[in-house]
Amino acid sequence: MDAFTELFGTSPLIWAILGAEAAFWILLFGGLAVRYLLRQRRLSTIMLIGVPVVDLVLIALTAIDLAGGQEPNFSHVLAALYLGFTIAFGHALITKTDRWFAHRFAGGPAPVKKPKSGPVYVRNAWAEWRRLVLAWAIAMAGIAIMKAVSGWSFPTSLDEANSDPMWSIASRLTLVVGVWLVAGPLYATFFKATPVDTTHGVSVDAASKK
Repeated sequence: MDAFTELFGTSPLIWAILGAEAAFWILLFGGLAVRYLLRQRRLSTIMLIGVPVVDLVLIALTAIDLAGGQEPNFSHVLAALYLGFTIAFGHALITKTDRWFAHRFAGGPAPVKKPKSGPVYVRNAWAEWRRLVLAWAIAMAGIAIMKAVSGWSFPTSLDEANSDPMWSIASRLTLVVGVWLVAGPLYATFFKATPVDTTHGVSVDAASKK
């Protein structure tokens, strides 16, 4: 328990984050179940609207916690990360789950399998990275606001930066964005841009030259 307190502080915000994550999935699957199993589209829409409302509630709780004099700690950084990723990736996740639910329980068309190469694959890779950049921007904005509230203090050494939960998370998240850029869209652009003939395992361009 001491390690937990050292990491997250005494703020109850960590429980609010866990509650927000649980509420996200409950509202998502509950809303889709009501839509496709009970055929209650209006109620389903209300429940799905509740998904972004959860984010607003978490933002309000984070602001209240900081306004109450709570020193920013890892739980506040985690809240910024959670908000960034749910806002950036939430819509795509809801859309994908909706299509699967409609196919599985309402006779809808089967979800289209993502190609493993070709122009569409490259566009998808760049789209995923742009979502990550949006998540990074939202999280960094939240961290910057919290640093402003608690008083700006720039680390003078690597050890000091790693000991500060905000600076350490910000630097690691920035590193993830850079690595994803190289391993994701750039790799796809240079090595996966040509569609592969899955029947023969060769590129379409190579096959056309035969």
